[in-house]
Amino acid sequence: MQEKQINIDSLNINYKEFGDGEILIFLLHGWGVDSDKYMKSAKMLLERNSDLKIIIPDLPGFGKSDEPGENWDLDDYVEFTDKFIKGATQARGFELVKNILKNIDLNRGLAPVTTGAKPLRKFILIGHSFGGRIAIKYAMKYPEKIEKLILTGAAGIKHQPSKKQRIFFILAKIGKTIFSLPVINKFQKYAEKFLYKIVQEKDYQKASLRMKGIMKNVLAEDLTPILGKIKKPILLVWGKLDNSTPLSDGMIMHKKIENSKLIVIEDANHSLPYQKSEEFVKIIEEFIKKTEN
Repeated sequence: MQEKQINIDSLNINYKEFGDGEILIFLLHGWGVDSDKYMKSAKMLLERNSDLKIIIPDLPGFGKSDEPGENWDLDDYVEFTDKFIKGATQARGFELVKNILKNIDLNRGLAPVTTGAKPLRKFILIGHSFGGRIAIKYAMKYPEKIEKLILTGAAGIKHQPSKKQRIFFILAKIGKTIFSLPVINKFQKYAEKFLYKIVQEKDYQKASLRMKGIMKNVLAEDLTPILGKIKKPILLVWGKLDNSTPLSDGMIMHKKIENSKLIVIEDANHSLPYQKSEEFVKIIEEFIKKTEN
């Protein structure tokens, strides 16, 4: 595994590379985590198929990557993903040139070089949770660039706010007025933590002010209307115990996306890719084999 950095539109982006095979895979992580969470699964997948090259970025605002300079929406993340993929694959080409130059004998000219490299094929895109939301819209916008799509616990289906969330929104509005008063305002931080805990909005609680704004923008978009436009082969892998993006979301996607297959893991939750790494990797590897054939 190699950890690398690249600059995309003045943002310093950290990413991890596993392997150097011909089959290129990009994995987009979920909200609140980063590439570290998927290292085990990536290594296991590479052990099962050495012909892979797996690239996992820390998306802007997560891990070791910079936060966006403004409140991005989903389209901004889709465009970032496209630029990152171009940049990461170009970086691979530069490394290849360096390896060739190392084999040059200044006295004898160019020595025979065996790189084993072939022109890059379309890539396989894997998206988990928030990364799945990005992957869905990417596949709709750039279908010609991907071979296949794998979604696990993917976000994108907009739901009506739950009773707890509605209460939270009301209390949050009232709270801004109450906690603006002298003396009482020193308790605001503790009150917010209590409210977030009640409605299970941990991601929002932990986010910076910038990422809170981005989260609101991203969640505002419902991807249900565009699901039917995706024509690429799609594998949906869902945990039956997923409470963040429930199995019903996976079933909606499966119904609306014509060329899709849904696999449900009975004892897995939203953390499926790293909670059930062995099962997840086995399913992915079988899907990849079909791509090779």
